[in-house]
Amino acid sequence: MNHTTSILFLIQHWRLFAMADGYTLHNTVIDTEPVEGGYLPAFTGAYGTRVVVDMAKPMPTEEAARNCLRDVLWGAHIEGRICLLRHPLEANATQEQAA
Repeated sequence: MNHTTSILFLIQHWRLFAMADGYTLHNTVIDTEPVEGGYLPAFTGAYGTRVVVDMAKPMPTEEAARNCLRDVLWGAHIEGRICLLRHPLEANATQEQAA
């Protein structure tokens, strides 16, 4: 399933498709969508849902598009609007797998 959202609604989509119980699911993949003139930031979250962030002007490189998304997410994390910390259940699963 694909969704396109503006940068204004990015945090709402992150909450819906990349978070559970107030924590970020760390299997969420931040990547880009190639478009005419550059790249748009994107992420693939829960249930394979892909969200592409529509911007007035695409970013010139994939790295710039990913960093743009990361900067917005980090700002929202600092403001307390989202939490980028690993979900505790995922952390426990990783520790169990490593044992």
